[in-house]
Amino acid sequence: MKPYELMLIITPDQDESQTETLIENVKGIIEQNGNIVHIDNWGKRRLSYPIRKRTEGYYVIYVFECETSFVAQLNQALRVNEAILRHMIVLFEDDLEKLKATPDEETDEYAEDATESIEDIAESEEENQNPDTSSPESA
Repeated sequence: MKPYELMLIITPDQDESQTETLIENVKGIIEQNGNIVHIDNWGKRRLSYPIRKRTEGYYVIYVFECETSFVAQLNQALRVNEAILRHMIVLFEDDLEKLKATPDEETDEYAEDATESIEDIAESEEENQNPDTSSPESA
């Protein structure tokens, strides 16, 4: 099985429940013939140019693994859905193992590292701004 990346742009005319249903439906189609590695929901964004007279769209990115024969079937299923403004399926070329790692654990690690770095910087700035005043000054 090869890794693929799918980007959907969903029409902003859908309400939140319809958008979530569509996202779950696409997820279900992919899971029937492969396995989902990661779903990244970007939310509503401005389009670089109008598509079907719309200037905004709801972006969702799926990273998944499947057989190459399934890509044409998925492409056809997405093409007939009028709620999808655009879609594109490409081979995923980044490190798939990094993406398979649990995002929550990675986020926690990065947050801890960032917090420690910020605390170290704050301490060093305090030391530079407040020189040791306990030493007697000679006159």
